[in-house]
Amino acid sequence: MYEKFGLSLGQTSKYEINIIGFCVKNIPQTVNITFHPLFNFKRLNISRLAAPFQCLKKYHQLRPELIIINTHELLIVTFLYRILFGCKVAYDIQENYYRNILYTNTFPLLIKPFIAAYIRGKEYLSRLFVDHYFLAEKQYQNEFTFARGKCTVIENKYLPSVTIPDVQKQIKNSEQITLLFSGTIGESTGVFECIALTKKLHEINPEIRLNIIGYCAQKSTLIKLKETIKNSDFITLFGGSELVSHQEVLAAIQKADFGVVYYPTNKSTMNTMPTKLFEYLGNGLPMLLQDHEPWVELAEKYEACIPINIHTINPGQLLNKMKKRKFYTTIPKDEILWRSEEKKLIEIVNNLLI
Repeated sequence: MYEKFGLSLGQTSKYEINIIGFCVKNIPQTVNITFHPLFNFKRLNISRLAAPFQCLKKYHQLRPELIIINTHELLIVTFLYRILFGCKVAYDIQENYYRNILYTNTFPLLIKPFIAAYIRGKEYLSRLFVDHYFLAEKQYQNEFTFARGKCTVIENKYLPSVTIPDVQKQIKNSEQITLLFSGTIGESTGVFECIALTKKLHEINPEIRLNIIGYCAQKSTLIKLKETIKNSDFITLFGGSELVSHQEVLAAIQKADFGVVYYPTNKSTMNTMPTKLFEYLGNGLPMLLQDHEPWVELAEKYEACIPINIHTINPGQLLNKMKKRKFYTTIPKDEILWRSEEKKLIEIVNNLLI
């Protein structure tokens, strides 16, 4: 919300922007953008029930002309504010919450259908109150019928802090290879598949390393993760129970030799394009990439990946490819960068506030 939506809208100098979110250690200082760190709780905590009402109180103080929400948890209070005080509303849909809950282990089996149905019910109701929907994935146009006719796909593409490297990339030391898993840490995002792959490669080459960096919201998953890597000194976890800044993630990407992108088959992620895919492309990082057609089709445009199937992989052959192959013989351009989406965002917001 800050680095992309906030800064993109802020550069127009047309708007006073307020961002409501979680408490963090270092709040950026930016002209036209004010932060309101209201929330400070773990994933499952009674304080979470009060968060929407804290947000409603802040709405009343700020009296916004446009509210952009990016979680279903704020839908009802935002509808209420619109009814009472009037404003435009945009719903930025980053995930298919219905599928996430129904097809992952986030909640107990018996209550998952009820929570998923409640969320989808709110989203259908949103049709009456939301002026525009931002969809983070192209396939969401098919998945979210309630958004049809007033939605725009704005993909979560890479926002570079430096220019994309304009060189072919080959690992400098063919023995010492650092792999990277970055982003949301969870079973559905493939962290355990990544660990399993690393261990197979490490058996052949003891110089293989894996860095895992990101935040794990589910306590049981974090416990399982730490147990899985406790006797593997070649695997390092950064973050886990603590939020990790995006700059730290980008620093880890720039130091790695290969990024690993491998999601277990699941209806909650089958139509997504992982943000890390754009980040790795934007930083010229070669990938060990799940042999999933839409992902491979994008990455192979730039000779950026080695497609893999973890169930049939030959570790020796894979290591040989990693050492010898040249990557990024074609350099990614604006099509994988945030600036290609930024124009759409600014135009829509301008139209909503006419």
